[in-house]
Amino acid sequence: MKNSLFFFILLFTYISCSKEQRVNKKLHGKWSVKIIQIEDGEGFMYFDSLPNGTIEFISNQKNINANIIYNYVNLNGYNVIDSFKLIHENYVFNSKSDRIIFNYNFELINARIILLTKKSLEFEYYDMTKYKLVRFILFK
Repeated sequence: MKNSLFFFILLFTYISCSKEQRVNKKLHGKWSVKIIQIEDGEGFMYFDSLPNGTIEFISNQKNINANIIYNYVNLNGYNVIDSFKLIHENYVFNSKSDRIIFNYNFELINARIILLTKKSLEFEYYDMTKYKLVRFILFK
C-alpha cells in the first residue's frame, strides 16, 4: 500500500512538472494581439478588433514584456483608450489552475489561460482598479 501511494505521488509530481514545461515551451515567443474583449462591472461587453501591440514571453527567464494599446466605445458613446504594458516582469505558471501570475501596475494579476496552442493564446484577468474583465486573444 505504501509503495502504491509513493508511486502515485511520484507520478503526479512528474505530470505536474511536465505540464509546466509544455506550457512554458508553448508560451515562449512573441504574440500579436488580435482581439480584446472587455466586460465592464455591469456586464456590458465591448470589443476592439484592431488593437495594437504584442506580448513576449521569455520562458527560460520567466519574463514577460507587453505593450498593447486598445480602445472601444462604451454605452455613453465615449471612446475609451486603454493600455496593457509590462516591462521585464516575472511570471509564474500555476499548473493546477492553469493560471499565469504576474505584477501589473503594482498589483498581482492572476490571469486565467483559456486557450493555449502553438499558434493561439487566449487569457483573461479581472482589472480591480477599473472594474472590468479583460480578455486577450493572441496569435504567433
